[in-house]
Amino acid sequence: MTEHNHKIAVTIDRERREISPGKYTGGRLEQALGVPADYELDQVLNGEFIQITDEAEIILEKGGEHFVSHVRRGGSS
Repeated sequence: MTEHNHKIAVTIDRERREISPGKYTGGRLEQALGVPADYELDQVLNGEFIQITDEAEIILEKGGEHFVSHVRRGGSS
């Protein structure tokens, strides 16, 4: 039996969440963090908000990342 079920802590909207470490697309990360489908996800790095697209590749290894979710910007199609 392997020990691959450990979790890492990240923060989303000022709340701590535990998720599995690894490689995520932006869409999968939103699902893992419980972000509603009509919201966007940004990562906060050095005080800057960086939008995470659904296709973006995010690697989470140690935890400590900070994210913010918000209503999608722009027009609807």
